[in-house]
Amino acid sequence: MSARQKVTAARTALVLDQPFFGVLALRLAIIEDPNCPTAWIDGRSLGYNPAFIDGLSHDQRLGLLAHEVMHNACGHSWRRDNRDMKRWNIAADFSINQVLVDSGFSLPADGLLDRQYAG
Repeated sequence: MSARQKVTAARTALVLDQPFFGVLALRLAIIEDPNCPTAWIDGRSLGYNPAFIDGLSHDQRLGLLAHEVMHNACGHSWRRDNRDMKRWNIAADFSINQVLVDSGFSLPADGLLDRQYAG
């Protein structure tokens, strides 16, 4: 199965099992981007590195897609203003990842997670 097929399968699984995340994921154009290290979202598209996707389990791919969708759901692409992009993304990741883990999602091993940011 190609990386694109794996992303598509994860998106379909989200629609069936986690419709909140799945419906939001359906609104995104899926773009293969071998130049990014993992994945990204810009409000309209979701980009992914095929090698990164291939190294994840199905459950981790579900968590990754839900993670990227949460950036849009929380308005991170629009609320950053002139904040440092890297620091903003790190802070947003800590916030998002705790919610996802508490909701039963599995995340890639290198996902930013710290219980102090719960709630």
